[in-house]
Amino acid sequence: MMWTVRNLCTLLVAPLMALTAQAVQAHPHVWVDYSMEARFDANGLVGFQQRWILDEMFSSSIVSMFDADEDGVFSDDEMEEVRKGVFDYLREYDYFTRIKIDGQDFEVRQVTHFRAYIEGHHVVYEFFVPCVVAATSSPRTVQVLVEDMEYFVEMTFKPNGLTIEGKEHVSVSSTFGSSDAFSFFGGAWRPKHLTLRFEKST
Repeated sequence: MMWTVRNLCTLLVAPLMALTAQAVQAHPHVWVDYSMEARFDANGLVGFQQRWILDEMFSSSIVSMFDADEDGVFSDDEMEEVRKGVFDYLREYDYFTRIKIDGQDFEVRQVTHFRAYIEGHHVVYEFFVPCVVAATSSPRTVQVLVEDMEYFVEMTFKPNGLTIEGKEHVSVSSTFGSSDAFSFFGGAWRPKHLTLRFEKST
């Protein structure tokens, strides 16, 4: 069976079935703390390395399903099963990642270098989102929203969760907050997101 986040969420919320369906749907079933590394090279932005720390309950379910030898470590084969079983499915949801480049939507078509490992009581995902944006003499703006739009999964940006690699190549500034770039339901929901502004170093 191809397990998905939605499949596992159903298992995890079974004790809540006494509640109304509306009440269950109104709350997230999985919690993720995430951080990002923006990567630059001599030409500009290359993309974003993301790191997701899954909550203990969801992590426990993944470990019990995919750590076949129960040694507390995902082997390469087990990691591949995690990828196919509960990560690749997120392609349908753009890996919960929305990007705008100078105000225009950028489609997240793929991610690379996926890894899954066990860290204490948590499963951690790491993967790279390619997003090539040339640095110019005029400022470029890239905005990144990491959010499950269906709210099965609550994504929380870790304090000081941004690092920048390749600062020597560009002049770059960053903020994390709400803006009109990502505004939904007539402006009723304006989720916080990362904004990068950069240009060629002088």
